[in-house]
Amino acid sequence: MEYIIDGYNLIKSSFLSKYESRGISYSIQMFINILADYHRKHPSISFTAIFDGGSPLPQVIPYEKRIRVLFSGDISADEVIRKSVEKAPEKNISKTVVSNDREVRAAGRLFGARVMGVVEFLNIVCPPVKAKTKSKTKKDINMLGIEKELKRHYKI
Repeated sequence: MEYIIDGYNLIKSSFLSKYESRGISYSIQMFINILADYHRKHPSISFTAIFDGGSPLPQVIPYEKRIRVLFSGDISADEVIRKSVEKAPEKNISKTVVSNDREVRAAGRLFGARVMGVVEFLNIVCPPVKAKTKSKTKKDINMLGIEKELKRHYKI
């Protein structure tokens, strides 16, 4: 499976926008780190992140072989994504286009790729950490009752 990602669309999402204050280069690097962490757990999945314009980084070095980072140059990343799914529609069954942009998603669907929104994608590659809540057992509840009774008895 390959994810084709609208890079800046994802970085501008609320989850990753917190890194923007440190610069776009830092945001891109954090994004690549997230992809690399996920790829280590799921090595059969590949990622192609496409960003508008030229690279703000001197050099982008993904940590994993199956993570590609492309900059679209003079055309838009949306156009590069559209061309990549248009080029080989028979192979698109194993591709997922990730973007919140309506036109990018429509192009993905038109040429047989799956489409996914940014939040849905981020929930897959870096799910939110859920707070662990300790459920109280009958023993815990019983001990609380005994503790209350002792405090009342000894007027604590």
